[in-house]
Amino acid sequence: MGGVKRCSAMRQILLVSIAVGAAFSVHALAEDAQPTPDEARRAKVFASIGDDTITVGDIEDMIAHRRPYARKRLVDDPAQIKGLADAELENELFYQGAEKLGYADDPAVQRFVDETLVKLFVRKEFEKAVTPEDVPIAEVAKYYEEHPEEFHRPEMRRARHILVASKAEAEEILKTLKTEKKTSFRALAKERSLDTETKVRGGDLLYFTADGHLVGREANGKIDATLAKAAFSLKDTGDLAGPLDLGDGKWSVLELTGLRPEQVRPLESASRNIQLKLWREEREATLEAFISKLRAELKPEVYPERMDAIRLQATSEPTEPPKH
Repeated sequence: MGGVKRCSAMRQILLVSIAVGAAFSVHALAEDAQPTPDEARRAKVFASIGDDTITVGDIEDMIAHRRPYARKRLVDDPAQIKGLADAELENELFYQGAEKLGYADDPAVQRFVDETLVKLFVRKEFEKAVTPEDVPIAEVAKYYEEHPEEFHRPEMRRARHILVASKAEAEEILKTLKTEKKTSFRALAKERSLDTETKVRGGDLLYFTADGHLVGREANGKIDATLAKAAFSLKDTGDLAGPLDLGDGKWSVLELTGLRPEQVRPLESASRNIQLKLWREEREATLEAFISKLRAELKPEVYPERMDAIRLQATSEPTEPPKH
């Protein structure tokens, strides 16, 4: 709780966690030095609970750590400051009551303190020490130039086709599609196409680039080059191409169903995301280096073969997160 003085071991641990990495203040006052008027004002006691006190300075520090809009509410309505101070007093009473009952030595509490110490340490020493804004613009520009594929989306087309076993059949299907407007390409593909993979989708080839690479698929996910070339030669959705000779006695009729133009994201638009990426990479590298240094200094001993001795009890509680 804020600046309330602590004597317990638990509070000492929290105090250490906040002060990790910090040096003692060089301007500390000597014991016999007279406090300044402002120090004397901040030292005034608002409340005392046993050996602990809540001072005016403690309350000021609590307010200072709040978000700007919360601080403004307190400035606009000073009566809320009294409510805040009373709430801090209640927290202290709860704390001392819990401490008397032995909660400070509870393993769950100690585990929470340990986790908090680590989080505070990482946040202060590794996250706040260097921010994304500290990443030099030159490094951002260099990354942008070296990774053009991340900021450039090539033109893409979507099409569907009907695969048949002869040119004559392809010509007949093409004629039907052009003359009988009520005929559905999708229905015809499901009925007559020999392409077992696409016929269930009504002949849909999905989106692909000019080289036939299927968008969102693995590197080897490609369509026939002849189909890709034909799709990129068409102008408008609904245009037809064929008969297309795919070799090995296979022929196709194709319909263009989608167009996505080329997109290039400028450096100005991408710079923030690049800064965040480089900052995270630098933070992770720094953390790894620090962990390596600690391993070298502290020389932990690990016995992985003893993992076999761990026994876990089956749980009847739900193992999947709740669906909202």
